[in-house]
Amino acid sequence: MVLHASDDWGMFASHCSGIIDVGGVRLSDSPQQERGATSGVSTIAREKFMVAALISAAAIGFALAGSGYWTLWQSRNNAADNVLAPALVTFPERRPLAEFILVDDEKGVFDLGSLTSRWSFIFFGFMYCPDICPTTLYDLSLVKKEFVFISVDPARDKAAQIQRYVKYFDPDFVGATGSVGQLINLTRQLGAPFRAEPETADNVYEVTHSSAVYLVDPLGQYTGIISPPFVAADVAAQFSTLYNADPVQAALAQNR
Repeated sequence: MVLHASDDWGMFASHCSGIIDVGGVRLSDSPQQERGATSGVSTIAREKFMVAALISAAAIGFALAGSGYWTLWQSRNNAADNVLAPALVTFPERRPLAEFILVDDEKGVFDLGSLTSRWSFIFFGFMYCPDICPTTLYDLSLVKKEFVFISVDPARDKAAQIQRYVKYFDPDFVGATGSVGQLINLTRQLGAPFRAEPETADNVYEVTHSSAVYLVDPLGQYTGIISPPFVAADVAAQFSTLYNADPVQAALAQNR
């Protein structure tokens, strides 16, 4: 078969025009068609890129917004945590205490009369206490007010031992203890329960007790409560405000 250069080559060219796959590489003998194919691929690529960019931007926006709300929430929580309740809380109405009888660290009587004519800071604990009691005694020694340590472990804490114990923290501190019945009589009035735990060895046991300090005015009335943690300067400042504005203290001062 003989191909004529004019008609047959034109027919061959018309059939072969377009994109030809040669060894996995697509070739085109039509520049216009190649440009059209390339343009189509570029458009799809751009659309995919824009979708990915929008998704990424949305994710970043949500992350930033979330972090902003988290930061705001945290700052508000931190601000609330930094506003601590006052250490000394006084009652709207003072509660007169009923009679009780204990023994002080000099083996004398310690009763309701021992609390009159002066303000008293009362704390219940025991000498074998490993942490709360010595920490509280130290903190209150910085306040320099009338402090009474009452042991709720009368089986082990005797008067002479209590005296040495409290005087170690401050020479003006007073110690006392008594029978379990009399201790319950006083602690119930102040809302300060205690309980001796089972022994873990011979004469070795813990005593569960309140960690608060109880404030009694010069008339023997339960006036307020001081809750830990104790900051000596704060307690002193709050008590000074109470002391200067107190009508009982003013009346006592006039009678002197």
